[in-house]
Amino acid sequence: MGLISWFKEKFGEKPKKESFKASSIEPVSVLIPRTKIVQYSFINPRYPREWLLTIEKAVFGNQDLSMVFELFVDLANSGHQVQVVGKQAEEAKTEIDNLAARLNTDSLVNQLFAQLALYGAVSIEVIVEEDLSGVQKVVRVPAHTIYFKYNEKTRDFEPYQWIPPEDPIKLNLNTYLYIPMFTLDGSPYAIPPFLASLSPLEMQEEFKVELKNLAKKIGLLGFFDIEIPKLEPKPTETETEYFKRLEEHLNKVAEQVAENIQKGIFLHYEGTKAEFKEIAGKTSDVDKILAHINRWLITGAKAQPSLVGISEGITETWAVVSYEQFARQLQNYQRIVKRALEYIYKLHCALKGFDIEDINIIFNPVPKLKPEADIEAFTKKADAITKLIETGVITIDEAREMLGLNPIGGEKDARDEKVFSKVWDSSSDSFAVSFDSRKRSSKDISLQDCDVCSRGGFGRTCLGSVF
Repeated sequence: MGLISWFKEKFGEKPKKESFKASSIEPVSVLIPRTKIVQYSFINPRYPREWLLTIEKAVFGNQDLSMVFELFVDLANSGHQVQVVGKQAEEAKTEIDNLAARLNTDSLVNQLFAQLALYGAVSIEVIVEEDLSGVQKVVRVPAHTIYFKYNEKTRDFEPYQWIPPEDPIKLNLNTYLYIPMFTLDGSPYAIPPFLASLSPLEMQEEFKVELKNLAKKIGLLGFFDIEIPKLEPKPTETETEYFKRLEEHLNKVAEQVAENIQKGIFLHYEGTKAEFKEIAGKTSDVDKILAHINRWLITGAKAQPSLVGISEGITETWAVVSYEQFARQLQNYQRIVKRALEYIYKLHCALKGFDIEDINIIFNPVPKLKPEADIEAFTKKADAITKLIETGVITIDEAREMLGLNPIGGEKDARDEKVFSKVWDSSSDSFAVSFDSRKRSSKDISLQDCDVCSRGGFGRTCLGSVF
């Protein structure tokens, strides 16, 4: 049965609006108070909002989380290409280069990845020039200041920024971007990747405090057991006075021993006995306990222990699998940053009035753990496809498509457009420029051309950090 036949059978020749009327509701809509005070209508995230600030402090104060955070940013920002399609592709690309330099794109991309790692979402606002001549700058809007209100008429979650004691500010959806990685049903708030690490983090900190106290009391390697000659009681002193004199004498000897041992000497009276008591054997399980806590902490931060150098109990095969899984996770991060950058550049070029069709951000692949394995697999695949060409099973264009390459020929209705791209490498000041004439079909443009733009449509609404 064809699609049209199925549609007519299910909805009739002339579908009615009632057939497609939404019937579900957002659970939060039942809980929203009927009030004009907007603060009381805000939806709270499923976790305490202050945990976002806790994650910030933890990432920059804990060595394990700090290492995972650096891995996220360093590996995710693999450099990217900006590709412009359309009649004025070259002119638009030059303008984008100027904008990228003005925005300090290297730092901007790092900060976007940092936002995703810390808060699970990109939260920025694009500031447009007063005369609507282009994008002026991009500011980061702190995620912990973002609140959402549910609009029952449009069935949308509307973002606000609230910094008490100031009144909440409704953010302009034409300029403000909140792009989460993951959300829960019925909640617009992003889930921070490091959220699950807070519980083992607390356990790790408590364990370190206990170790510190243990080191102060008896040392980590052991302690001295010193036996000194007992003082004889005086004929005139009571038993209470005698024990008090003994205690004072022991404390005085202990202070002298502690001071002299730090200098590398040990002075004592004749008859004094000293013995070092080792406790390393009795505390051999401490390292195992701490290692388990560290593993929990790292996995709670959505990483694998092998990525930060923990190899105990991990095979080489699992290390490769862990890295590949982490690389795919980073590709999800790159897609979020890609959408943010594309919107910034499209908005700028549209305001400039360039006749282009699309702008694409293409991130370079995340570094491979074993690149030679991919090369070998590609070579074997190419050899197998070559045999199919030789036997006449497939054409050259079909073979190139199977290998992920652009076809040499093309469809008759496709248009030959000039594609201007530049490799923007964040690790270097240099870049490669290339022109590519290829067959491309028409594509929808995310940002449509407008004959008239109103200044109010791009007014700044947030308070945030400026690039």
